[in-house]
Formats: sequence, structure tokens, C-alpha cells
Amino acid sequence: MKYTRLLSLCCLLCFSGRLLAEQDVSEWYVGGFITQGLVATDNNNYAGKSSEGISSDFRELAVYATWRPLSNMHFSGQIMSRPFGNVDDGAPQLDYLLADYRFATGGFNEFGIRVGRVKWPYGFYNETRDVSFTRPSIILPQSIYYDQTRDFQLSAAGVMAYGYFPISDLRIDVDLVIGKPRASTHAEYAYLRSDFSGSFTDSHGVISRIMLADATETWRLGITLGRFDLRYQPGSLGELGLREGDLDVDVAVASGQYNTESWSLVAEYMVLRIDRSDLGGAFEVYGKNNSESYYLQAMYRFNRDWDLLIRRDVFYLDRNDRSGFKAEQLMGLPAHSMWAKDYTIGLGWQASQNISFRAEWHHVQGSAWVPAQDNPDIGSIKKNWNMYLLQATYRF
Repeated sequence: MKYTRLLSLCCLLCFSGRLLAEQDVSEWYVGGFITQGLVATDNNNYAGKSSEGISSDFRELAVYATWRPLSNMHFSGQIMSRPFGNVDDGAPQLDYLLADYRFATGGFNEFGIRVGRVKWPYGFYNETRDVSFTRPSIILPQSIYYDQTRDFQLSAAGVMAYGYFPISDLRIDVDLVIGKPRASTHAEYAYLRSDFSGSFTDSHGVISRIMLADATETWRLGITLGRFDLRYQPGSLGELGLREGDLDVDVAVASGQYNTESWSLVAEYMVLRIDRSDLGGAFEVYGKNNSESYYLQAMYRFNRDWDLLIRRDVFYLDRNDRSGFKAEQLMGLPAHSMWAKDYTIGLGWQASQNISFRAEWHHVQGSAWVPAQDNPDIGSIKKNWNMYLLQATYRF
């Protein structure tokens, strides 16, 4: 039923867009995409019961629209259904919906403001992670672009100020967002390791990003700094003895990219500071930790239609306990649940302007980003595992 409603909405928007275009009311564009993924793993589950066979519970169906009533103003939004194992049931959600007004334009120089549900300017890929055609791989580096917290990371209800300015032969991009992240149980799994009877009832955050690039974007350098405050309200069961309080998250990401006609080299490094001590209970003493993550990625384009990707992705949930030994001794958690090292090889083929295919192999050591929703028995999670993915995308 939920897919029927979403498809009906897609058809309605597409029809409305054509009607407005025929009447020449203003500039109007409607599009969308459909993605189907297949996942198989030898150990652990990802996007469904992938260790028991091939899981097809990894799909994306979205429609987006843009209306430009003035040359310096536009409205845009996107609705998506994204079944993803037990992490997401595929209920249609509003990814973003915003009004964008540019105060000044002129070639290389521009600044403006966006209001509504806006995307967080986070590293290189967060603003484009929702569209398969704009991702370099089927799944992004999980150490930084964690799929379990996609909704929380993607967008927020708030305001965004942005500017693009020339400096000699260089270009500097500045973004600032203040807003309220999307609330969901995903954040509870990510920061509390379970979906308790309580919930995060309120949250707010701020992120700033500065990017420096040459005129042709042969190279780009960037830094992202942010802070999130999540208000936790305990439930009736009072798990772990938690009380009402704030969970604070501070994030810093350094990004670098170098491009040639055939090659793209990318590296990002992130430090994430999490403070749960205000919640008391089990987090009274061991509520603070600093995670560390990075990835190195190379993409080679054979020609216009084919590309090969190689990546090493490393994540330490606690940079002061890289082996996980302390967590195992103090909390009884498997040591490998505190870190993950992912070696990825991927192949992409853009069969036409509207159709693309990708294939990937991930050899993973450690289980820090294994979805808890798909692996409820932590004792059965394996340290070493392989993941094989196929994905087909059609955009309209």
C-alpha cells in the first residue's frame, strides 16, 4: 500500500510538472529514480538476512521537484521510500523541502540562504548520498557516512547560509546550517546500541563547512565542524538506569580530493566526540568516548561509461581502545564490535544517460558498523566477513 501511494504521488507530480511547463507558468522540473540492490554475505547480516541467501531488501524509490519562479529563487523537495533490512521499513519520508534565495550572483561569486528541511553540509558526499548516480559506490564509507544514521545525518529543519567566493585563482565555499535533525530510532541504535523504551524527544545542531578549490576543481580541500545536542527522555522500563539528559556529539571532518581526466583520489578523516554522561546510569562513568575514522579511495575511469573503485575504510569506535580489549573487559562486548576495517573493490557501468549498474566486494574485519537491527544476537556476530553487492538504477 505504501508503494502504491508513493507511485501515485510520483505520477501526480510528473503530470503537474508537464502541465505547468505547457502553460509556461514558470520553470518547473520533476524527476526521480528507482534503485534495486542485492546483497549477500558469508557472515553477519546487512540490509536484511543476507547471510542466509541473497537479500533484495535494499531499494530506493524517490521523486523530486524544483520550481523556479524567479531567476534567483527556487523551491525544491524530495520524497523517498528506502527499504533497508530491519533498519528502514521503506515508509515514504521527506528527505528535503526548501526555499532557496540567492542575494547575489555573478559568475564565480554568489551567496544566499535556504529555509526549510535542508541538507547538512557534511564532508564530500552527504549532500548527494541520497541519489545513486551521484555516489561513487553502492554504499559510502561506513566509518563516516553511516547508513544506520542516514536520516539523522542527511537533513534538518532549519536555515542554511551559503556563499561561493573567488580568491585569486581559487574558490572558497562556505556553508552554515542551524537546525533540528530528523528524529528516529536510528540515533538510539547508533549512540545507545539499542532501541529502548525511551526516546530522543528533542535535538538541535549546527554544522559549518569550508571548502577550498582551484578554478577547475582539479583539487579540493575542506573542513567540517559540527555539534549536535540530543535530549533523551527515559521510558517506563528505565533501561540501564538512564535519566533525562542531553547526549552531545561533536564532529570534525577533514576532506581532500584530487581529480584528473581518468583518476579521482579522495581521502577523509573524522573525529567524533560522544558524551552520554549526562544520562547517568550505565553511562555515569564510561559515558564519554572519541571515535576516529578515515578512508582512502581511488577511482579510475576506463572511459566515459566504466569506472573501477578501490577503497580502504577504517573505523575505531574508541580511539583510546583501538583493539576493543577495554570494552570487552568492562562491558562484555566482543572486542571486534569496537572497530572495523573495510577493503572495497567496485565496478560501475553507466549503460545510458538514465540507467546505471554497480557491483562491489567488501572484505571486512571487525563489526563496528554491522546493523544491530539485522543482527540482534551480538554473540553471533563474526569478526571477519565478506559482502557482495549488485545495484541497478533507473532515473526518470
